[in-house]
Amino acid sequence: MIPHPSPEDVKAELGDKVLDAVSLGVAHAKEQFGIYQQQHPDWLASNTKRTVASLIHDWMWAAVAKALDEAPHVVIIDRDPVRELAIRVESEHRLSYLLRLKRHHLDGSTSSYQTQTVIDFELQGPNQTFPGYGEVRLEAGYEWDADTRAMGGPLITLRDGRDNVLWTLPLTPHTGIGGGTVTQPTTPGPVLPSISLQSEDEARDENGTGSDQS
Repeated sequence: MIPHPSPEDVKAELGDKVLDAVSLGVAHAKEQFGIYQQQHPDWLASNTKRTVASLIHDWMWAAVAKALDEAPHVVIIDRDPVRELAIRVESEHRLSYLLRLKRHHLDGSTSSYQTQTVIDFELQGPNQTFPGYGEVRLEAGYEWDADTRAMGGPLITLRDGRDNVLWTLPLTPHTGIGGGTVTQPTTPGPVLPSISLQSEDEARDENGTGSDQS
């Protein structure tokens, strides 16, 4: 069985350029969201929570994609509704990482409709083109406090299935922007299950968005 990468593995294999790009993307989105709050409070008051999530995602994705546009080991995939980064790495066990940008709730969970594409992404497994080599799928993004509509700091999570978050890796904030606290374990351990019925997704969508990419 191919072992899951540890947070230290991910930091070393993704490298500073990718990690810095994620932190930069969160910082840029946080800055733009602050401007939006100040200049358009009337719009924000009438925006749905899904709209706010989509705006933040677009700001974050634009900054990350620009930062990694010329990185030779990164393939930027932007085919609506899928946005992800394919990152080639040098590792004994892995050929690549797939990384999606996601809003994380304060309990470490994320929101997506459980389409087959999402289910396949959330389940770790072997690389189908090169059996025996892992293709690890990660979710990177930011914390979100739904009560205060506030963005927190950048982070990366590894899960193996929707309700099985293996660890959370907080990243160094870019230009001094800080974050809150993620309550998921930083080492593998038990995680409280959540019900993944369609109605639950719709309810959680009130704090995020219904797209695969929020």
